[in-house]
Amino acid sequence: MKTGRIITYSVLIAGLALLSAFAPGKKKFIKNPEGFVFVPMGTTVIDKDTVSVQAFWMAKTEITNKEYREYLADLKANGDMDGYQKALPDTTQWRDKSGYNEPYVEFYFRHPAYNEYPVVNISREQAEMFCVWLTKKIREVYGNDINDVRLPYREEWVMAARGNNPGAVYPWNGTTLFNEKEQKYACNFKRMGAESIHYNDSTEKIEVWGYYDYFGLPGMLNDAADITAPAESYWPNSYGLYNMSGNVAEMVQQEGIAVGGSWKSTGYDVRVESTMPFTGPATTVGFRPVITYTGKTK
Repeated sequence: MKTGRIITYSVLIAGLALLSAFAPGKKKFIKNPEGFVFVPMGTTVIDKDTVSVQAFWMAKTEITNKEYREYLADLKANGDMDGYQKALPDTTQWRDKSGYNEPYVEFYFRHPAYNEYPVVNISREQAEMFCVWLTKKIREVYGNDINDVRLPYREEWVMAARGNNPGAVYPWNGTTLFNEKEQKYACNFKRMGAESIHYNDSTEKIEVWGYYDYFGLPGMLNDAADITAPAESYWPNSYGLYNMSGNVAEMVQQEGIAVGGSWKSTGYDVRVESTMPFTGPATTVGFRPVITYTGKTK
């Protein structure tokens, strides 16, 4: 069972406390912070352009409900009720005409059964507030040695998602969504059956008609998840990052988009280069922060 990475944030700070010795004239290095993985500097291709990316640490999973509630609890404990109110997720985003999702309005964020599921229904501003809070907590121990905790740039995110395979379509080595060895799907996404595909003779275009599997909702027969799946589920990529395709799309520094696709996305839209519009709280979007570190010399 996942022990959590920012629950409590003292655990993360304890991880950061593992400093290696340094010699005069050399930079000081820290080991991987608890719950984060190291992504080395490198290059990757995005939209046919080659980009260079500096090294950073990225959260192993999407921020979970439990971790976000720890953040809210800290705001309240310190008397920041204005910040607390601003940080609350908009759980009403679960509501739809079918009424199927109504229980999630009350239970998804707060019920212990969903502790390890990714937090959703928060805005970009709220995610950035969380990152500012975590930056302050870490700097209480290490000052400005920690540059910042923030949302990743899309370029950073894509390079991390590909792991050791710069040309990967998905976070795993392969071009399909099915794990042949395990006989299971490799991520949480929405399958679309052939019965939903229609060729329109008059327009000569392929159209999607009717419902997807499970009457427009993903289901466990598809990929072992009904809506979102636990943040640490399926298989990690070569860097140790979970759910870089599907589950929830993730916010990046570039405004107006989320990347990687979600539990509601079809297979084509959970590629590492996939983007989707993001303008406000949604059941399909979460985030995972990155940490940058400024080494010092003596």
